[in-house]
Amino acid sequence: MTERCIYCGMEIEDKGVVRKIDGEEIKFCSQHCAVMFEGLEKKGRMKAAIMGERAEIISRLEEERGTKVITLIHRREPWEDKDERYISIEDTEHVLMRIRQTPGDKDVDLILHTPGGLVLAAEMIAMAVKNHPAKVSVIVPFYAMSGGTLIALAADEIIMEKDSVLGPVDPQLGGVPAGALISLLGKKPPESISDDNIMLSEEARKGILRVQKLVEWLLRDKMEKEKAKKLAEFLTGGYTTHDTPIVFEVAKGFDLNVKQGIPERVYELFRTFEFGACSRPQYARY
Repeated sequence: MTERCIYCGMEIEDKGVVRKIDGEEIKFCSQHCAVMFEGLEKKGRMKAAIMGERAEIISRLEEERGTKVITLIHRREPWEDKDERYISIEDTEHVLMRIRQTPGDKDVDLILHTPGGLVLAAEMIAMAVKNHPAKVSVIVPFYAMSGGTLIALAADEIIMEKDSVLGPVDPQLGGVPAGALISLLGKKPPESISDDNIMLSEEARKGILRVQKLVEWLLRDKMEKEKAKKLAEFLTGGYTTHDTPIVFEVAKGFDLNVKQGIPERVYELFRTFEFGACSRPQYARY
């Protein structure tokens, strides 16, 4: 079995560099990594150890599936105090960089576990997934709501379990569903609606149209044009609550290319995250 450096995750060649730290002998790939690891405080060492373990699990998963594995997993890390995690621009930079570094003829597995996030961030990742020349599989072991679903729709296939869930992709403005803001104009006379809400309703209309057109584009090569248009309208129009679960059978009924069977290594990867401490899906911003 290939040994990997606990600090940087690189393979250790020959004998590597061994240091005794806190009474335990640890092997590194280089003198640099040994010195850097020794300089870390307790939480830093914890992070390095866990990241090294994840790198090993991902490497094995890549060998088994013959793919490039990229992760977008939102759970509180054991070394962090904050628990608010969602799809951010920083996530976009990370995922796009990894996709761009992957050869065009190499298949990609994108492991998704997220309550959603920023509109632009999710859109950019979805476009990168759509544009990768080789096959892209999105793996959803538990949930990929809102912006996570938008990314999943861009993939060539979605791998789920029967009780894994996706969700609607209707935009939320300030925590309010865009569809609700639009309908407000038809329920109250204009003079009784604040200027702010009138302006928000116009932004909501534009937001829904924008996401609807994107979803249509993402589905263009996956189903008939008219069916793609109707599905895009349903998913973006606010016809259900934003946290309504779309389970495997429902996704299959939408004619999405969904398959059952999460690779066991994916659950090994999740074992390294802290459970029970992250934002719930219904609080998604997208």
